Amino acid sequence: MIMDLRLDNLSIGYGHGAPLASAIDAVVHGGELTCVIGRNGTGKSTLLKTLTGFIPAMAGRVVVGGRCLSALSQRERSRTVSVVLTATPDVENVTAGEMVAMGRMPWTGFWGRLSAADRIIVDRAMAMAGVDTLADRTTRTLSDGERQKVMIARALAQQTPVMVLDEPTAFLDYTAKAETMSLLRQLAHDEKKAIIMSTHDLGLCVSHADRFLLLDSGSLKEVTKEEVESIIKG
Repeated sequence: MIMDLRLDNLSIGYGHGAPLASAIDAVVHGGELTCVIGRNGTGKSTLLKTLTGFIPAMAGRVVVGGRCLSALSQRERSRTVSVVLTATPDVENVTAGEMVAMGRMPWTGFWGRLSAADRIIVDRAMAMAGVDTLADRTTRTLSDGERQKVMIARALAQQTPVMVLDEPTAFLDYTAKAETMSLLRQLAHDEKKAIIMSTHDLGLCVSHADRFLLLDSGSLKEVTKEEVESIIKG
């Protein structure tokens, strides 16, 4: 199912202090890759944590498929929005296949056994992310790029219409960065997911993203590819 992620008059921040950004109105469209750009400290990670429900909005709403995110139960939320963070889980003796299978927890429960249908979904997610040959390797033996693709495969196995990624190309070499960006663009287009990610890799962002959101001076606005290219040139 194709769903848009809508931000309605959203304010983001922590506690009772001043918001990092406010009066945010934006739409992340299903079937598109949207990049959030901006200087360090402007609130990109805070924005993404608010979109996933990790922290509450200070004001306004996050709406997915016509439903307010804050009104969803934890299970409903995890079936709607999947998350890929910069840091991958530090676990020992877990294979890549087992890590991806964890993406089925919103559907099976923590102790749920994978059905034949679940295993097909896991296998397909790994194939789409290009990590099916890594299924039996422990995650600690994988390169940074391989681990990041495994985490994207886990999010795919979660089968959510919206994917949120916080700096998914951080700490990767250039080849792995380009492969990850190409994969996310393909997933957005082919799987019709609404994918939003933060990034400092503006060059790769320009060549792969469909839309660009600039977070700066307490506001979020959509900018054009040409405007991003101008930022790169300084």
